[in-house]
Amino acid sequence: MHAKQSSRRWIVVEFVFLLISLTFAFSLGIGFLLERYLKMPWMFSALFLGIILSALDLFQTTIQDETFNVLSTMGMLFLLFMIGFNLEINQMKRFGKQILKGAILIIGLEATIVGALLFFLFPTHIGNSPLVAVVVALSFATVGEAVLLPILAKFGLLKTRFGQLTLGIGTLDDILEVLTLIMIPFLPIFLPTLHVQGFPEPSLVVLDLVGILVLTLVLVKIASRIKHVLSNKINFGFIRPVLIMFIFFSFVVLGSFVFDSLAAISAIFGGIVARSLLPTENFRSDEKVVNFLGYIVLSPIFFLSVGASMSFTSIFVYPLLITGILISTIGAKLSGAYLLFRKLLGRRHSLLLGLGLSVRFSTGLIVQYVLLISGLITLDLFSALIASAVIMTPIILIALPYALCREKDSLCVVQKPKPNLV
Repeated sequence: MHAKQSSRRWIVVEFVFLLISLTFAFSLGIGFLLERYLKMPWMFSALFLGIILSALDLFQTTIQDETFNVLSTMGMLFLLFMIGFNLEINQMKRFGKQILKGAILIIGLEATIVGALLFFLFPTHIGNSPLVAVVVALSFATVGEAVLLPILAKFGLLKTRFGQLTLGIGTLDDILEVLTLIMIPFLPIFLPTLHVQGFPEPSLVVLDLVGILVLTLVLVKIASRIKHVLSNKINFGFIRPVLIMFIFFSFVVLGSFVFDSLAAISAIFGGIVARSLLPTENFRSDEKVVNFLGYIVLSPIFFLSVGASMSFTSIFVYPLLITGILISTIGAKLSGAYLLFRKLLGRRHSLLLGLGLSVRFSTGLIVQYVLLISGLITLDLFSALIASAVIMTPIILIALPYALCREKDSLCVVQKPKPNLV
């Protein structure tokens, strides 16, 4: 009996390996096309593969298996770890007032419009809660700055006022994602009607979060001493990569000790700690280790699970929901950019900035996925959000380079960056 169970378990593991191999094989081909022609990060090809498998009802047992779920969760947590690792606090302080105002107005306007749409027209998908509507809208209002970066670089716009404003607003939403994730574990306190399963005593959640914050502050404070020990004087190349993994797993354990959703928040703070502790010498090589684990190894598995979690039938059942999200989000970005930057950039260029900020596929996907597995939003709404991003992003990535090509000369000549910007 035991031998049969072991044999069946090994067969399931083999299917997990087969699915992972299929994911990377698919990413080699489709990912290459995404990078070359749409300037979209290649790992999102795994998202499209997940959507295809969901539509064809293939590998569903394997995707729901415990082994695959562990790998998928690790991918999600490591991407959150990378948000903290890439969050340059000192650089954030240098952002000009225009970037700060732009982020608040444009992202805030979109979150307000999308949140109102969900609450008044589709309340059942958010548990009839305005708070959940706001959190969902904030997650969807984030910008895929990783997608925008190569496009702006291609047209030589990174150092222009237009490029600095676009990337500055897109980068600030990383902080917004952190704040949104912090809100999620506490929503059941204010929303008892949702009955989120397994929610512990609120005081324990607060105590755990405070402990993580205090530990982060202490480690950042003593970072200079640890950096000195880890400098190039120690000729053991394995120490820094092992330290990165130790910090990652330690913070995940601390976060999940009381409540699983806190692991997502704790992973972000772990990334902040890891960045502060690593010495500047050979930092690029350490960064490559983090990027390899996150972008190459783990993120495709996570994005595959996100795509496979999508209900393909919901797209046809709720076309009005998808249409409403598309219209409201693009309209909010265009109108917000126009109202704030029409005098600074001109009418056409301000609308072009709003179009660029409408690019999706950021780590806001993780926020939406956490909302889904926490039972705060329905599968139909999650599927509509993913479908909206799938529809919107390729269209914008075709229209944006075409418009930038036409406006390149005026953007580069007229709009040189001011000293108070990044």
